[in-house]
Amino acid sequence: MSVLYEIIEKYAEENGICDFGVCGAERFDYIRDDIEKNADILKGFVEQDIEKRINPDITLEGAKSIISIAVKYNCDMNFKKDNKIRGYISMGAVGEDYHIYMAKLLKGLAEKLSESLSFRYAYFSDTGPLCDRAVALKCKIGYKGKNGCVVSKNGGSTVFLGYIITDIDLSCFPDFLLEREFSDFSCEKCGLCVRSCPSGALNEAGFKIEKCVSYITQLKRRLSYEEMKLIGINIYGCDMCQKVCAKNTEPVRQIIDINEAMPEIEHILGLTNRQFKEKYGKTAMGWRGAAVIKRNAVCALLKYDEEYAFNMICGALKSESALVRQTAAMAVALKKQDKGIDVLKEAEKNEKDNETVSVIHESLSFLRREIKWATGTQEA
Repeated sequence: MSVLYEIIEKYAEENGICDFGVCGAERFDYIRDDIEKNADILKGFVEQDIEKRINPDITLEGAKSIISIAVKYNCDMNFKKDNKIRGYISMGAVGEDYHIYMAKLLKGLAEKLSESLSFRYAYFSDTGPLCDRAVALKCKIGYKGKNGCVVSKNGGSTVFLGYIITDIDLSCFPDFLLEREFSDFSCEKCGLCVRSCPSGALNEAGFKIEKCVSYITQLKRRLSYEEMKLIGINIYGCDMCQKVCAKNTEPVRQIIDINEAMPEIEHILGLTNRQFKEKYGKTAMGWRGAAVIKRNAVCALLKYDEEYAFNMICGALKSESALVRQTAAMAVALKKQDKGIDVLKEAEKNEKDNETVSVIHESLSFLRREIKWATGTQEA
């Protein structure tokens, strides 16, 4: 087994894998309660069959061990900001889709090990039935930070995770790899992530995923007024609790083009579905589709006071996507401007989709109430 360890160690060094570990493929029954508690909230994000989520043997019959890897992606945003109206894309979603990149690494590692012995395997990175974080923690490549992320020894909080389920017994791996602890490597009383969370999803008592900005930006449905306000300028992801982590290591890459991480919102809203797929289809945010990203872009406009931002919201009322039109109507209401009443009246008159008509009507009522409350006048 020391030979296998040496193969993994060498492969890790040559391919930018900052941490790796192994564990047995026993059932993850100890996370069942958490899985069941968050089942409805995470519908559409994770495997819904709870047995598959806790039993590696369902994915790979005869599973004996799991190899977990971490690859750091901390970025240096090395560009000068300007005064243009822009949204923010999570640094983990800039560039090649990490699901694809990690799959290549995992496949390569499995094939390299296959040169020394014959075994069966299945590999995943945020796409498989098991919980990547639970696997990483069991493999002891890091510990669970206050931000809920795995904080790895050499990569900190900004790491991509992946795992390989195998039918090899790796219990004979070096003791330090199987039994290491992190008593000298913990969050202690830092709290930077908790204090930096823009939505209050993180607090000393735990984590409320339904308030997490990253989670909200990935929902496929129409957002509530409160969720829209929580998004800030984020059009995909958030990063705040990870970027401030004191355990992060030096950036592994620089983003020098502001348009990669902070595209102009006007550009995002102007993309056709085909153009969106061509530009973002092979990135980590491509899976959510143009409508969801455009919805988030409309929400981001709420953070800008410029007249042009309001005009872009009004323009989104003519989007080909009902989700975007509905969000635009709600955004007009949240802007609380008198002229928004005429804008919504016109949109309601021209709208053909019944659900969107209902949303516009509700937004109009909301705006009238807000104006009445703010001015103390009769309803507009």
